[in-house]
Amino acid sequence: MATLSSLLEYYYETMQEALFPLEEERKRIVKKLQTVAFFMSIGAVVFFTVLHQHMHFAPLQAGLLSAMSGFLIFMFVYRHEKAGFTALFKDQVIEKLLYQIDASLSYRKESAIDEEAYRRSELFLEDYDRFEGSDLVSGSIAKIDVRFSFLHTQQKERDSKGRERWETIFQGLFFCADFNKAFKSKTVVLPDTAERTLGVLGTWFQRMNVARGSLMKLDHAEFEKIFVVYGDDPIESRYILSHSFMEKIVLLQRKINRPIYLSFVASRIYIAIAYTKSLFEPILTRSLLEFSYIKEYFQLLNTVVGIVEELKLNEKLWSKR
Repeated sequence: MATLSSLLEYYYETMQEALFPLEEERKRIVKKLQTVAFFMSIGAVVFFTVLHQHMHFAPLQAGLLSAMSGFLIFMFVYRHEKAGFTALFKDQVIEKLLYQIDASLSYRKESAIDEEAYRRSELFLEDYDRFEGSDLVSGSIAKIDVRFSFLHTQQKERDSKGRERWETIFQGLFFCADFNKAFKSKTVVLPDTAERTLGVLGTWFQRMNVARGSLMKLDHAEFEKIFVVYGDDPIESRYILSHSFMEKIVLLQRKINRPIYLSFVASRIYIAIAYTKSLFEPILTRSLLEFSYIKEYFQLLNTVVGIVEELKLNEKLWSKR
């Protein structure tokens, strides 16, 4: 993995100067949005007056229509400006940071992990109605083929009044990689929310999750507190999840400090790291000339690229059975 000191050197010697034009573009967009917000506020007041005094709308109706109209116009301008800036940001920041971490990796900002890989992982069994992704990174790390990207899957639901809403199934980073050795079974490792919340009753609910296969108890107390494991071959699952490998997963979870989902299917590992926001996108209110801001993206990329080393995926821990 790349070091923070190498990023610091690269940022101040090369990257910062190249970011000046992009920073000016950011300032232009922020100023434009402030101007739009100002005029939309005035426009909303005028629109309210017309609706209330001349068209005899009730104050509440006039206020809601005025506020909604101004908000929709502002959001249209915001999304248009943000989309263009985001594309430039990914080309000039994300791609260059990734190159510093590992020049052999490929980055495609408009591509993502495919739906087949998502389904094959069996990490999220819910049917989805919307599948979106971006920022696909692919290549070989320590002779292991890897791919990861941002993914967001959603399910359309309706409440008791028939109103439509979108519920997130998964949002975050989705990582998949090859193993050196083959295994035929399926093992799924999920965050153990049930037992932590409900105790013994939670364990009962875990056992009732028949779609996942058999619930397995392993010989790593801390791992058991964090994760719940299902598999269709207890012997092979325990062979995959050796004590040392479980320790590495625990350390990775501590480092990332996010919900982590893992599965081992057909000689591949799938890892999903949940986030509550889009990743690799710029924050318009923060200056690109702040090293601490750029460092956040570097650390995120470096952590994901470093999963191969963190989990020692290139070591021959699995043998053909």
